[in-house]
Amino acid sequence: MKISLELKSVIEILDIASRFVSKNSTLPILQNIYLKASIDTLLVRATDMEKYIEIEQPCNVQIEWAITVNAKTFMDIMKTIDTDVVEFTVDQKSNIMTIKTTKDTFEINWIPASEYVALPEVPQDNSLTLDTSIFVKGLDKVEYAVWEKSFSPVLTWVVMKSKMEDGQPKIIFVWTDSFRLSEFKTLNTHSDDFCLIIPKVAIWDIGQVVKYAVDKEVPDMIVKYSENLVAFELVIDWVKVVATSLLVQGNFPEYEREEVMPTQFTGKIMLDKKDCENAIKKIAILTRDINNFIQIETQGTKVLISSWKTDKWAGTTEIPAIIDWEAVSFAVNGRYITDFIRAMASDTLVFNVVNGQKPLVLMDKDDDTNRYVVRPLTNI
Repeated sequence: MKISLELKSVIEILDIASRFVSKNSTLPILQNIYLKASIDTLLVRATDMEKYIEIEQPCNVQIEWAITVNAKTFMDIMKTIDTDVVEFTVDQKSNIMTIKTTKDTFEINWIPASEYVALPEVPQDNSLTLDTSIFVKGLDKVEYAVWEKSFSPVLTWVVMKSKMEDGQPKIIFVWTDSFRLSEFKTLNTHSDDFCLIIPKVAIWDIGQVVKYAVDKEVPDMIVKYSENLVAFELVIDWVKVVATSLLVQGNFPEYEREEVMPTQFTGKIMLDKKDCENAIKKIAILTRDINNFIQIETQGTKVLISSWKTDKWAGTTEIPAIIDWEAVSFAVNGRYITDFIRAMASDTLVFNVVNGQKPLVLMDKDDDTNRYVVRPLTNI
């Protein structure tokens, strides 16, 4: 029971599959990947019971077999091999898989495939074709808006939805941790309204798979979804990949209200993003232990960024700005601002302001597809 594969393709497949293997499960089988050789295909599966991956690699198979092996051990062995082709032999009597090259021989134990968990069927209820680069850009534009240690379960998800706006179908990505929110909108060919709430861990790993597809110049993918599942289907260099995730049941918070995401502003501040980032880094030296607190104050044709004054320290720096408003002062978490700056394409950062107490809406001057809402802080 023997098959031979190019080492490069094996490593690429395992790199994708290993993202979906459970890292902390008490069930040993979930730390394994499923391998099944049948006629002309090697089928690879992995799951942590919340997200699932299935990969079909064309190959020549003389005798069919199905096993599971420890994902980390398997991957670690593959990374040490420096030949172009690797050969796998499965012994059904000894429960050993032999990995052989012209230089190396490894033997690892396997667990029968019959003990592996069943993957859910790919939903067939609804489907759409989605540009892979749009999906990747959507995630890049919103993923920074979630604090890693968010204590609110509902805020550990990303929303991907579609709706008609101004007579045009748009696909929208939204992420928030309740202190800030990022929304990205772009045109989409799919006209039906839908709203998918996908767990953060799943969308992150699925996003990495799609980024890999973009690197391989895969233009689009099929997204299939039902009430509780979503599946992303791609074909990458003749390899079929299906990544599936459970969906969150319920409704995402209504963020499009004026008090949450303002659309009517009193004024506007425009800054060079590098000037702003450098100024925040200076003041952050003093405020990193208190929520990265910074005070922003307009003054004529410049902005003052300060740490506020305490009995231990005080710091102020100024940068030039274009200010379309009377004097205003507000406090924010400086890290929230620099997170957005790193996602910007152009050089000009825009603060849309209602007043010092209302949420701020940050935008890239040359990109109106991405809106970033930040709640101001109370002065210390």
